Amino acid sequence: MGWEIARALEKRALAQAVVRLARTPDDLLDCVDPVRPVMIFDACRGAGAVGSVHRWEWPTAALDEMHWSGTHQISLPGVLALAGQLEQLPASVTIWGVEVAATRPGEALSNEVAEGAKHVVELICQEWGSVCQGQEAGHA
Repeated sequence: MGWEIARALEKRALAQAVVRLARTPDDLLDCVDPVRPVMIFDACRGAGAVGSVHRWEWPTAALDEMHWSGTHQISLPGVLALAGQLEQLPASVTIWGVEVAATRPGEALSNEVAEGAKHVVELICQEWGSVCQGQEAGHA
């Protein structure tokens, strides 16, 4: 689900965004740059109704209660804490989660989750203001 959001933002060719895809949270250690803000997109469970959108600023204890996509060796909060200890974490880390019923690799997104992912893209474009304006309407 996170990849769908990242790819939709990538299609918008946002000048200030560098899109990197990570298969597992620990792959983030290779992607983060301490001088550039980071946005993370992932499926989560335990935050609300399926398809609901959630936004957190790191650090936050609220992430400890969430279940993140896949069967990762180390959790997203664990990776972010480690990156912080290694002084590899930027000052601004935003995590976007879309609630899913279950996470199974290769499974198609439900309509609710797909709509949630589209909503995240639009919310990010609203946050970034005019940067997303002028793009084709179908790129969400």
